[in-house]
Order: sequence, then structure tokens, then C-alpha cells
Amino acid sequence: MLNEKSYNILIAIGAHCALLANSITISPDTLSTTLEYGELTTETVTITNSNAFPVNLEISILEQPTTGRMPFDVTRFAPEPESLFRNFTPDIQYQDENGNWVDGIRCGTTPTPTNVLSLVQNAIDNNRSQRRSSRNLVNVQVAWHVIHASNGAGNISNDMIVDQIEVLNDAYAPYDIFFTLVSVDYTMNDNWFADMDQYESAYKQQLNIDLVHHLNIYSGNMLGGLLGWSYMPYSWPENHYMHGVCLLYSTLPGGTSYPYNAGDIATHEVGHYLGLEHTFLNGCSTNNDYVGDTPQENDGNNIYNCNNTDTCPNDPGMDPVHNFMTYTDDACVDEFTTGQGDRMEDMIATYRPGLLENPIAPEWIYTSENSITVPANGSTDLVFTFNSSFLVGGDYAAHVYFEENTMDTTVVLPAFFHVAGITNLDLSFATVVDTLYPNEFTNHYLEIIFNGGDPLIYEFTYDISWLTVLGADGELENGETDFVTFSLNSLFMLAGDYEGEVILNSNQGSIPIQLHLTVLEELGLIAGTMPEKFAVSNNFPNPFNPVTTFSIDLPAQSSVNAAVYDLYGRKIATLLHSVWNAGSYNLSWQGQNDAGAMVSAGMYFLKVDTEYNHHVQKMIFIK
Repeated sequence: MLNEKSYNILIAIGAHCALLANSITISPDTLSTTLEYGELTTETVTITNSNAFPVNLEISILEQPTTGRMPFDVTRFAPEPESLFRNFTPDIQYQDENGNWVDGIRCGTTPTPTNVLSLVQNAIDNNRSQRRSSRNLVNVQVAWHVIHASNGAGNISNDMIVDQIEVLNDAYAPYDIFFTLVSVDYTMNDNWFADMDQYESAYKQQLNIDLVHHLNIYSGNMLGGLLGWSYMPYSWPENHYMHGVCLLYSTLPGGTSYPYNAGDIATHEVGHYLGLEHTFLNGCSTNNDYVGDTPQENDGNNIYNCNNTDTCPNDPGMDPVHNFMTYTDDACVDEFTTGQGDRMEDMIATYRPGLLENPIAPEWIYTSENSITVPANGSTDLVFTFNSSFLVGGDYAAHVYFEENTMDTTVVLPAFFHVAGITNLDLSFATVVDTLYPNEFTNHYLEIIFNGGDPLIYEFTYDISWLTVLGADGELENGETDFVTFSLNSLFMLAGDYEGEVILNSNQGSIPIQLHLTVLEELGLIAGTMPEKFAVSNNFPNPFNPVTTFSIDLPAQSSVNAAVYDLYGRKIATLLHSVWNAGSYNLSWQGQNDAGAMVSAGMYFLKVDTEYNHHVQKMIFIK
């Protein structure tokens, strides 16, 4: 094996070069503060540059886990040895690098036996009743292994890999799952490249990187025209070398394997890695793929065709031909369902909890600057805000990274935050931001999870005319969970912004929950339009400042959520949360966050969700 080159794609964390040691200093060298729940404060650091030239520093913040994982022992179900040999019958055709049509195999992932699926479901249900969720975002760190031949075949570019990560993020971001490319390595080995199936054990044992916290992806060539395969998260222990995704290198965006060269083979196989079965598994049976909102689909030739078919007419819904977990080509697939998103969340918490330990961008510490220039032989102050409004009592930690790109150097500033309040208590939200049109209502479901010694006796108090709290008092023992409904309505309300506060009072302290409701002017239906399918137009203008507009086509009445997210997956602006009748509607974003402040220039994601459709697109805000 020849390891030709390696890339560290994102932040070079801990790369202590000469610049770090001798010429850039930060005072204080640690940020630390304590607040009561709901308070806000600022801390200032001074960055000093002793070089004879200015230094430009890019700033990013990642939350660091403060405690180890909660133990949860589950049974694993390793595939039978014979199922690891992929002697499938060709079922598709695609183009090779010479433009010739060749017979291929859409997916080599082994279907899960029905008895195993029922046992997995029991484990998920048990874990859901016991676990204490600590975050609502998942950062899947990706370690990519390029296996190529000595003649250069398969030696894909770094740009193709970055484009593939972007495809994954477009597909999974609506479900709060994000992918970060942290490493790429290149290995020249003719045997491994020519037959990734036969040599799978060899290259995975040698190349894998920290399987508990990383999705390892291996690209190369496959005999028999196979496009890719993966393993379910319950197949082996979390750190077993066999985990990971294997891909035909030409299926990446820009590859040659048309019509499977837009990157969604990886989307499909990563779905298996995160616990999703094929939508057509077990055909028209009741628990076909154990996801309630994917319509049943007969396992026949229909699974390859992007046609409006209904092969299970006795079951609700048409065939999910656009779902990433069926077998239609890349141009046809474009969605997961809400139920699939929930199942991936359960699978990660139960069988891949190491992914929950990966750092994410926190909401409790932030600065208005994404980059800063420190003058030659000079200093610059930078203000950080600590905000406890979204947190429950406890300790939090993050690292602030100041990266100098040209010198490949990163200065790390640790930050620690203690929030006083009710400890051992998790709330699924600590603030509610919603948008309604007049005479509408919506519900927010607050999950209260308590893991403490003495029982928690609680009661919610408020004085808000447009809110009703259902289940407003109760008592929780250690390990118990309650659900409380916050029902907001805009009956007889004029357009405008409304704010309120709900107090969770208990025998162990109090926590305020902030509410912000925006009542919009009536939104007019675009005249003469009745769309046949769901669609979201490109926002215009793009790039924009300060306003951009887009339209939403609804073929039937549905709940609609529209929001704007930043590059770290944080929701910064809620544009809509309502129920609309069928029709075409115009919406706009004024470049402001939910607090009414203008956002920084950069790329943002518009996310539109209905009951059965999900859409994500990029928007660029300029100043």
C-alpha cells in the first residue's frame, strides 16, 4: 500500500505551529462564566500579534462534550457470513467511463430479517424510554478513504468528495443531521481497487479511523457493477471495523456512472448506515420498513421506475418513488419522510451514540465576527456573548478556534459556562418562536426529562391570552418523562409581534420559557394557480440584500414550516409555521434573525417542510 497524500479538510485543531507558539497570544487564555437561567453577559478577549505583518484569523466555535455517554446495553445482530458475499443479479444499467452501458447492481446492503427488525424495535423503544437527550443536532464526522489503481483509475479529486458531502448535507439537514469532512486519505492498491468486495476486511482493518465517532467512507471499484453497500448500525459493536459505507467511485457528483452520478448512491447507503431499510422491504406488509409514513411498495420492477404507481392499492399512499431509500435513479429521488428522520434519530441514540459526542456549534456562546484582522505588532479586542436562555442548569464547554489559513495554524481558546437552575433536567425547548396568520393555531410539545435524586414537583404559570398550556403540573421521579402541550392561537389578533414568558416552577428551582409570536398580514393566494405537485422556487434575487423572495406550491392542504439555517445547522429565522390550503404562495426573508437583527453576510439554507415533503436550498446574503 502506498499512502500518497492526506488532507485535513476543515479546521486543523491543535496544529501548534510557530505562529501559535511565538507570535499570537490571547488574553485571557480561558473564558469562564456563571449565569442564572435566562441571563446574558459578555466577555472580552484581547488578541495580540507580535508579527511585523497583519494576521487574518477565521473564527469558529464548537461545543465539546462535558460528560461521557450514558451506558445502554443493546444486542447486536451480525449478518450471517454468507450474506457478506454479494452474488446479486444485475438489476440496473449505467454508463461506464467510456460511455458504454453496463449491467449493474443498485445496492449491496443485505435486507434485515423480520425477526431481527422486531428485536431492534424493542431495543429502540426501551432506549427511548430511558435516555436523556442532550442535543438536537448530530454532527457526523466523515473520514474518506480513496482507494485507487496504479494507473490512476479511481483517483478522484478532493473537489468531488467535498461536493458529495454537500449532497449529503442537502438531504439530511432537514432532519438535523449534518456531515463534516474531517479527513481524506489516498491509497494505491490495485487488488483493493479492483474488487472492494473481496478485500473489504483487509482495507477496512487497515484504513478505518475512530469508528465510534466517524463515518468511514471507502471509494473504489466493484466487480459485477455494484454501486455501493453499507451495514445497519446494529450489525456489530459500535467500534467494529466492518462499519462504514463502500461506494463505486464514479457515483460521486461529476462521476461517469449516469444516471447514478449525482451523489445519491451515497445518500442511500448512508441511510442504511443510520438505520433505514429499503422502502419496499417486505412489500405490502404492515411493518414493511418500520416507518409509518413511507407508503408500502411492492418489491417488483416498479422500484426502479420514476412513475406514479400504487403497487399496494389496499394501503394508503402512492409508491414512494422519490424516496432516497428506494431504487429509482438520482434524478428521481429527493426526499426522506419525517418518520425516517425520527427513526434515524432513534437508531443513532441506540446503536451509534458516539456520533452524539461529536462537537457541534453551540447557541450559548457566540460573537458577531466570523473573521478578524490583528494589525502588525498590535492588538484587537473581540467580544463574546454568553446566553443561558436556551439552557437548563449544568455545565457546558466549547472551544473557540482562531485559524490562520496561509500558515495552517489554529489557536484554541477554551470556554466554560455554568448555568444555575434545576440540574438533571432536560427540556426539549426553552424558547418558542412561531409565526401565524390571523385566526390560526399551532401546538408545541415540550418533553420534560428528569434524572435526579428527589422527586421533581412542578407547575407552569403564565399570563398570556394567546397561549394555553395543557398538562401544566405534575411530578417526576428519576428517569421519568412528561409531555406538556403549548397551544398558541392568533384568534382575533392584529398583525404584529407578541412576547410572553412561561415559568416552570418546581421544588428544586424555576426556569423561564420565552415565547415570541409573530402574527402576519393575511397572505394572498397567487391568482389562478393550483399546482399539481409540491415545489419551492429558487429565491430571487440570489445573492441578495436585504430581501429575497420565493414561492411555495402546495397540491393539497398541509402544515408548512419554513425556516432559515446557518452553515452550522442552527435555525436563525422562522419564516412560517402554519397550515395552508392548496395553492401557490409567495414568501420573503428580510435577512433578519428571530431577534430582529440583521444576519452576517454569508451562505444560509432555506428549509421548507410539509407533512410529506422536505426541501432545502442555499441562499447567499451579501452586504
